[in-house]
Amino acid sequence: MKKIYLILISSILLTGCKESWLNPDPLSFYSPSNTLVDKEGMLSALTSCDRLLREEFVGQHCPLLTAMIFSEQCVLGTTDISGPAQNMDEKILPNANNDWDQTNRVFWYWKNDLLGIRYANTVITRIDDAIYSSEDEKNNILGMALWHRAFRYYRLCMSFNDLPAVFTEIYSPVTNLYSVERDVILKRLKSDMEMAARYVSDANNRGQVSKGACYHLLAKICLTLGDFDDAIKAADAVINSGQYALMQTRFGVDAADASKNVLWDLHRPLNKNHPDNKEVILATLDRYEYQIAKPSSVTLFMRNFVPFWANTTNRIQTPDGQPGMSDRRLDPPELDYNRIYGRGIGRCRLTWYSSNEVWNDTNDLRHAPGNWMRMEDLVYNNPDLQNTPYYHQPVRLWGDNNQLLCIDTLRNWGEWAHYKVYIEDPDAVSAAQYNGGPADMYIIRLAETYLLRAEACLWKDDPASAAKDINAVRTRAGAAPLHAGEVTMETLMDERTRELLYEENRKVELTRVALLYARTGKADYKGRSYNLANLSTDNYFYNRIMDRGNFYNKGVKILNGAEYKISPYHIWWPVPQNDIDGNSSGRINQNEGYTGFELNVKPLSEIPESGISTQE
Repeated sequence: MKKIYLILISSILLTGCKESWLNPDPLSFYSPSNTLVDKEGMLSALTSCDRLLREEFVGQHCPLLTAMIFSEQCVLGTTDISGPAQNMDEKILPNANNDWDQTNRVFWYWKNDLLGIRYANTVITRIDDAIYSSEDEKNNILGMALWHRAFRYYRLCMSFNDLPAVFTEIYSPVTNLYSVERDVILKRLKSDMEMAARYVSDANNRGQVSKGACYHLLAKICLTLGDFDDAIKAADAVINSGQYALMQTRFGVDAADASKNVLWDLHRPLNKNHPDNKEVILATLDRYEYQIAKPSSVTLFMRNFVPFWANTTNRIQTPDGQPGMSDRRLDPPELDYNRIYGRGIGRCRLTWYSSNEVWNDTNDLRHAPGNWMRMEDLVYNNPDLQNTPYYHQPVRLWGDNNQLLCIDTLRNWGEWAHYKVYIEDPDAVSAAQYNGGPADMYIIRLAETYLLRAEACLWKDDPASAAKDINAVRTRAGAAPLHAGEVTMETLMDERTRELLYEENRKVELTRVALLYARTGKADYKGRSYNLANLSTDNYFYNRIMDRGNFYNKGVKILNGAEYKISPYHIWWPVPQNDIDGNSSGRINQNEGYTGFELNVKPLSEIPESGISTQE
């Protein structure tokens, strides 16, 4: 049985952390030269990389939500302030505050992923400086560090396009970097992950990078490069390894609760790294008993993703105009919605596509009552209504005279996947709001590996093989299998929504598929074809959002007047202007559509032998 790998903050690399990734930390007692001398020191360094993985899921407006609003799945639901990213044309700018819970977290991905790369580079560069018990022990650590670097560079490539390349530890400030072609970096990542897949052990503990995680990431990189046969081989190495299996039967906490099902079990925080869970390939570890981050840095999924149902301003009314809902801690307990569902504030507003259109099978457990929640599943719970005919009656959107009973249908009315966002809060007391708490979160699980292999088969015009993989995921959820003739790229993207909502970085996935449409020249389901030369002005990323979403560019405005807008160039996010300006002797390119693009120079077509993309 694999042990759980406790994620504790490592002092060696977090000490003296600077905001700019270009500035190395000063040497100290906890510096790499004093610490990275043996297996334990190296693993401590990797712990810092592991811990950074959890940050995508924590806090108000967690970064994952920003990735989701750049897609057809949802929009930002905050309506009481003017800063959030609803009009992307106005808000997503190179010099804007794009790393704040009141706006968006675009630049969090830039800073956090470059920080993770920096930590991984320290281990990789110093791998020969430490003492190990065997060559396999050394190679295992090297492979895990390569995974961390590749995972973050891949995500950066799918978010910011061409990038400066730093594949070694830096010892002094660097101000002469140049951007490198995206595909050059991706090819380097492929080579690194082929090595990591050979090196990483099958026996690593939960919370550490696994061999399966290496092959899974290799499959995704190969897929992005258009190396479809290699992508299938890498996915095969995971699926056929005997290490993993889709969970089909009840397990873990709540397994004895007959009102739940295997999908509920799969997404309980304590089950994600449970020894019986054969589907997990890599998950974070973030347990209450060793939670040492500040209290706000917890997984606030209920706060972010549940509608603002609480009636603090009479936003949901009874047909006779009385406040219908209460977030007070109530008795009877079945009306204590604060505890049962969490006190959401509606930051995430699912689109019609992800809340209704995509759900095409009434037997699908992922959309079944109890797992999936609609506002109509709630009842008026305000105790002040106890002597009225509406108390404990289903919540209604429309009154008897067709009057709207919800003031803000964007923020206060919606649907959500309760089985994924419900996270118990051990700190909540009788008067507290349930927002979420420490929780393990999936980074990779086997269901996505099946869907990656299915996608590779589709690009190879093999819908029969794709259908088998998609059906492995669908039938586990109780949905009917699809025939090969029904399987298209749209089917695959819909299945990813059904299976991976609130888990995957949807912006990255849409960008990869858009890039492949341009790379292959294949036509999409409407007969549209694309090319790499004008990807920033005509792409599948934008067209799918327009085809499936019901907010962006449809004239929808929120209460403060902001209009939901997005453009084709948002397939790439802007590079932070501060980092461009700070790189005074080189040129980090800006993406098309943003101020500064006109100053770009030709990106480098190879990574220099030094591992740093400067002009040599």
